[in-house]
Amino acid sequence: MSNFTEYKNLIAFHPGSYVEDLVADLNISQKEFASRLGVSAKTISTLINAESNLSTDLALKLEKLTGIDYQTWINLQNNYDKKKLEIENEKIKDEDIVLDNIDFKYFKKNGLVEDRKYKRSEKKDSLYSTLYISSLTYLSAFNPLVSYRNNDIDNLKSVVNSNIMLCLAENIARNMSQQKLDISKLNDYLPEIKAMNLEEYEDFMPRLKQLLMECGIVLVTLPHLSGSGLNGACKIFKNGSVLLLVTDKNKRADIFWFSLMHELGHIINKDFYTDLYDIETYEKKEKIADKFSEEIFLSESEYEEFKVAGDFSYRSLVEFAKRKSIMPSILIGRLKNDKLIEQNKLNDLNKYYKFSIDMDK
Repeated sequence: MSNFTEYKNLIAFHPGSYVEDLVADLNISQKEFASRLGVSAKTISTLINAESNLSTDLALKLEKLTGIDYQTWINLQNNYDKKKLEIENEKIKDEDIVLDNIDFKYFKKNGLVEDRKYKRSEKKDSLYSTLYISSLTYLSAFNPLVSYRNNDIDNLKSVVNSNIMLCLAENIARNMSQQKLDISKLNDYLPEIKAMNLEEYEDFMPRLKQLLMECGIVLVTLPHLSGSGLNGACKIFKNGSVLLLVTDKNKRADIFWFSLMHELGHIINKDFYTDLYDIETYEKKEKIADKFSEEIFLSESEYEEFKVAGDFSYRSLVEFAKRKSIMPSILIGRLKNDKLIEQNKLNDLNKYYKFSIDMDK
């Protein structure tokens, strides 16, 4: 156990840390030091490990043994208590800031907590247990152990709510599969997965989850949480299975399929980590995943051929999409992204999916 408490730029040294240094300087064991001090070895052990406070009796004994006066030892304990309280107050302040950035109604609406009124302290307690965390400040830091795209990494609200979605997905997925990731099998299933884009959501989703589970991938679909910039994410667990999270942030079917294939591209490339300090590598990996997702549905040559023809009429789009066995909105979404079609055009060809957490429990 650590004999100091650290948070941000604050640090509180327990008196036990000084006693630990003293024992080391004397080059004797804790047991011998305890004997010389006239206390039990357990007393010294618990003090050094910050499991007990420095008593007045122990301060007197230390004064005799070290020549360091009694008040100095007492001041060490008092300073530790004061600094520790300062740290706790800073944590509470930071937790309150995080809490103010969370839409707690999401948890009630989706049955994650009881639908009733909550005090702020009760909200915190509910979030601790629901997300399996001990402090809300955990949610305020970008998680490098997950591969996900979030263009708003300097926005606290976005990072906090993206991390909430990741926590929820992890808690759903972590023990659902003991199957290690099988990339070969995943590649074999890709044509069948691609063909599902023409099916209705209720028809393809159970089969999609089953196929991915056979590959060691647990697909979790979550309703969008306000403030989160997350469309998808993936994470590899200790047992070798993989979490694949897709949200209904935009609700559009074409964005779901693009996000799904984008994350599968990361998984196939074994790209499970995000280093935001290496922007060049980060952007390169994202472009590779984007390219993978685009070409699953439509090769670059096929897409270029359609663009060169220049006929973006309703009939042309629908007929071309039918020949390529993709929903028209996938083609339209790509053309809009390339600014070849205005965003407000052909929206009647969009399909929409709506997720619920219950489906994944």
